[in-house]
Amino acid sequence: MTNARTAIHWLGDIIRWGEKLERHITGMSREQFLDDEKTQDAASKCAEAIGEAANQLMALDPTYDSRHPELQLKNAYKSRNRLSHGYYSVDIYSLWLTVSQSIPSTVAAARKVLAEHDGGDGAGGGASGGPP
Repeated sequence: MTNARTAIHWLGDIIRWGEKLERHITGMSREQFLDDEKTQDAASKCAEAIGEAANQLMALDPTYDSRHPELQLKNAYKSRNRLSHGYYSVDIYSLWLTVSQSIPSTVAAARKVLAEHDGGDGAGGGASGGPP
């Protein structure tokens, strides 16, 4: 029996981690974010997970990024690599822009693409392949 994850699973991960990120930063100003190390760490983890899901989507189907440019898959994966491998020199202001602007638009796009896949409400039908 195979436990292969599909595009629906990876899109669901982008949405779930994006929702988690939203809960972490809702109501925060940029200045509050810049002063809150715990929220920075939590936001970074969420951004990394979204970037990894983006990479897995591109690995699953190399045309996915060109067919769905609104997902910003390549940028999400680049951000993931920067956070994971260049953690020692991450600009926190850039992280704020990523988590407060770029990721929400990627999550919104993922909801639309997922709705096209499952014909439903974009929630993915619970096909997460496991909790984040």
